[in-house]
Amino acid sequence: MKYAYVRDARLRLRHPLSIVLSLALVASLFIATKAPQLAPVAHANSAYYNFSAGAMSYSLTPASANQISSNDDWSGVSSVEGYFGQNLTATHGVDPQTVLGTEFASNLLPNTPTNVSANKGNPSAFNAGGIAEFDSGTYFAIGLQGNTQANPYLVFYLNTSGRTNITFNYTAQDIDAGSNNSVSPVALQYRVGQTGLFTNLPAGYIADVTTGGVAGAPQLKTVVLPAAANNQPQVQVRLITTNAASPSGGSTPDEWIGITNVSVTSSLAPTAAGVDVGGRAVTADGQGINGAYVTMWDSMGNSRRAVTNPFGYFRFEDVEVGQTYIIEISSKRFVFTNSMIVRAVSDSVSDIEFVAEGRGSPILSSPQKSARGKQESR
Repeated sequence: MKYAYVRDARLRLRHPLSIVLSLALVASLFIATKAPQLAPVAHANSAYYNFSAGAMSYSLTPASANQISSNDDWSGVSSVEGYFGQNLTATHGVDPQTVLGTEFASNLLPNTPTNVSANKGNPSAFNAGGIAEFDSGTYFAIGLQGNTQANPYLVFYLNTSGRTNITFNYTAQDIDAGSNNSVSPVALQYRVGQTGLFTNLPAGYIADVTTGGVAGAPQLKTVVLPAAANNQPQVQVRLITTNAASPSGGSTPDEWIGITNVSVTSSLAPTAAGVDVGGRAVTADGQGINGAYVTMWDSMGNSRRAVTNPFGYFRFEDVEVGQTYIIEISSKRFVFTNSMIVRAVSDSVSDIEFVAEGRGSPILSSPQKSARGKQESR
């Protein structure tokens, strides 16, 4: 029976399509069993941090050291990634504040490969360039070290929707106690969206983190991001260094820069609209005034009008908070001691009150005024 089955199979393979499909199957089996394995794909976690959960915080400590457990894998560190910065500069000593792109097409991030050497100990004994996680020994930090190819950078992904005053805090320090001595700057940059160039933030710049042979000397930076970063679903903030130079300007082995104690805080943004502003117009004895016109102006000169109801009440709906408004009342029958009120609006308002001081004369039209003038002249 086995022989007959093989014979029948061979007869079926005489059809050209069957031959092609069978050859493809054999080739795929050969590749799966004989071809060398490809390098593992880098993993990342580029979810944009939502500040509704509070401030963002990232610090490498003994308790958090296992967040990065294998090379080039950021999947355990939410909203943070690191990149090698392949050939972003042509020489050493380039100011990182001037390096605004990435190594990827259209400057697109997130992208692979990401970069980090995991589970390192003594920075002085590890000289690879790029990014490293130092999670044992004296210093716990994410290390950045440039070289002839590497201009490494960390990216923090932020969702600032409904938030304002985005404040980025970080500490940079020398974690390399070896004999190397380099001028190792760090620049802070940001952009809105996922493509295009970054914008440098001079207030976050450190001209030289390292001290040459002596580790320590932490430097803290606190920077409020520009208003363009407020209320945005995708904001990327990065810390970048470049291939360093020696104090005399020549090429030199770079030292490790340690980045830690990163925190990002924000404030709840004012609601764009949605509150009511209202009150009442009354006579001197507290009776509601019907049919009075109430006009409200914003800081740009835009106006809205409401009319008091039979009980004297008026209301403006859907008023934007965070502004100061001028509110004025007018009536054909009454004059008011406080006909104009200035009010800053941060929430709903219902206590605006206009009080009439007495009954006024009706406002006459121009023809009526002319006729009245003729009668009085006779």
